[in-house]
Amino acid sequence: MPHFSYVAAESGHHRRRHDEPETHYEWAPTTHRSHSRRQEVRPVEAPDFRFCVELGLVIRSRKRNHKTVTGLEDEISTQLTRAGIANHLASTHTSPVSSRQWTIASELCIPSRPNDHRFGMKLVSPFMRFAKRPEAWQAELRGVMHALNTHFELTTTHQCFTHIHITPVSGYWELDQAKGLAKSALYFERCLDALVPPYRRKSVWAKSNRHNHYFEGLPMAECFGRVDAQATCEALGARMNWCGADSPTGVALGVRPGADFQHDAYRWGFVGLNEGAGLGAVAFRQPPGASSAGDVTAWVLLVGCLARLSCGAGVALDPAVKPQLKSLGEWLVYEAEWCGVPHKGLLGDLVRQAVPVTPAPGTLAGRDADAITIDEDQRLRWKANDRDLVLEKYRRLLKHV
Repeated sequence: MPHFSYVAAESGHHRRRHDEPETHYEWAPTTHRSHSRRQEVRPVEAPDFRFCVELGLVIRSRKRNHKTVTGLEDEISTQLTRAGIANHLASTHTSPVSSRQWTIASELCIPSRPNDHRFGMKLVSPFMRFAKRPEAWQAELRGVMHALNTHFELTTTHQCFTHIHITPVSGYWELDQAKGLAKSALYFERCLDALVPPYRRKSVWAKSNRHNHYFEGLPMAECFGRVDAQATCEALGARMNWCGADSPTGVALGVRPGADFQHDAYRWGFVGLNEGAGLGAVAFRQPPGASSAGDVTAWVLLVGCLARLSCGAGVALDPAVKPQLKSLGEWLVYEAEWCGVPHKGLLGDLVRQAVPVTPAPGTLAGRDADAITIDEDQRLRWKANDRDLVLEKYRRLLKHV
């Protein structure tokens, strides 16, 4: 059985184009493993999303030996402009950055090597529609990555990342939608862990939601109950990203004993919902640094399709059934086909290349590292006061929604 109560149309049935009404179909609940009997089908509404990509990479110019990050920022901006990509530098914008252009900035969590002219950089995309004219955002990602790879050397370290931020097209979340995505984040955590390198499963920048200080690895049914108990999106966001004061992150930040707190560096970042009234963006922060358009596109496809599956009206997960990456992957690929997103094969490739997570004897699967490095300790403090460029873009976006 698929773990979502959600079903593909039978062979030969009409498939909706991306510009048709967003009505999906759902299998009636059943306990049978066999699909030999014909199932009742009923419509399910699935929302569309806007997304923003945040790329963290180590970058060096192929032609110039920049001694400072400002020179590299200027060259990146120039080359993107020549490629027809609208952009600006965060360092020159004291007011909120644009929601319609790429933003270029240095990245505090990625170590730089000035002696080798390599710097930790961040590029933040505009907010783009996932299922409306998807060929447009895919072409833009290809253009950006082609310009970067042509003129710069892109390398990735363990601190590099690909963050995908999403928000419904309306600009705000219904509470049931946010809860649906939160349950998927908890339920499929081990499946999604299999898609990333081992170092992104133990990263202080992508801690486990499932094993945070609120859920603490409880049985999935109890986790779902705790999600359902949250009365507001803000409360849900806090519990999804609840960090213990005595955790390595809490100690690094100097949090007083017993003062547990919210922190955004979890696999799924829900602290953006602190905007209130359902406003804000949710981020999938676990993917590693991506140096090709195909890799970036695959992660966007995964997040967009999973969000649509998770937030559809009437779609449910069974906490008593162990999730399987293979069946999850099949439904994600089907969703990409259903909503007319090109290059769904990239999503299929991502799932096929997964490496199952096998915890060491005596360890708890999903538990984060018990200690962090001195460098990570310092960078956590630096990041606490860093600008939230995505939040600035989101607030600007609301003026145009």
